[in-house]
Amino acid sequence: MKALRACAAPWGPGWCLVLLLSAGTAHAQEAPALRPHRLVLEGGVVWSGGYAIGDVDARLRRNATGSTPPPFTLFSASSDLSRAASVSARIGFTLTPSLAIEGGGSFGMPRVGYAISQDPEVGAQQIDGEQLTQYFVDGALVWHLPMRLGSRVRPLVVGGGGYLRQLHEARTLAETGQVFYGGVGARYWIRGGLGTARSFGVRGDVRANLRRGGIDFEDQARVFPTVAVHLFLSL
Repeated sequence: MKALRACAAPWGPGWCLVLLLSAGTAHAQEAPALRPHRLVLEGGVVWSGGYAIGDVDARLRRNATGSTPPPFTLFSASSDLSRAASVSARIGFTLTPSLAIEGGGSFGMPRVGYAISQDPEVGAQQIDGEQLTQYFVDGALVWHLPMRLGSRVRPLVVGGGGYLRQLHEARTLAETGQVFYGGVGARYWIRGGLGTARSFGVRGDVRANLRRGGIDFEDQARVFPTVAVHLFLSL
């Protein structure tokens, strides 16, 4: 009531603006946050989307006299890396309640697949290739946006990159590369987040990844999505 009377007074509009700004500041301070200068431990699962890794044509030389004839395509093959789930572990350090650095690694076993086409004898067919052993180690910067979604959820933006190592099925040959990524997500506090000593919850994010190197039959950069879900504990 006092606030309403102040707004009704001749000098009221100025006081109303002050009251609204103060209320907005208090509302922003209620957004859940990680405590600064604390370790954050995470563990969970990362789902990776599949992507193409190259096409190749099997060609035969034609028998002809005179000028060299164009080759005959026996069949065409396209290859891809299958969708796969990886286990993941991460450790971070909060520089401020909104900004954190982190690093971690993941382990998965995607499979190489082949699609055969333009084969006059057997037609189109799908072939399961070898299963790979894949390791990824990375570092990232996480920024928690200055807003909240409800009383326990705060959105975030993440960006980073790291080292990729892929082993062929016999583990006698390894391919290495780099992956750079950026994405958005959110952190949900099950406990804490408002200044308590420890907090616990769930974090999820969706990323766009750019892969260079690794197993590829055309030596090209590849783009693929990932979805990650982690449990986190802020010490």
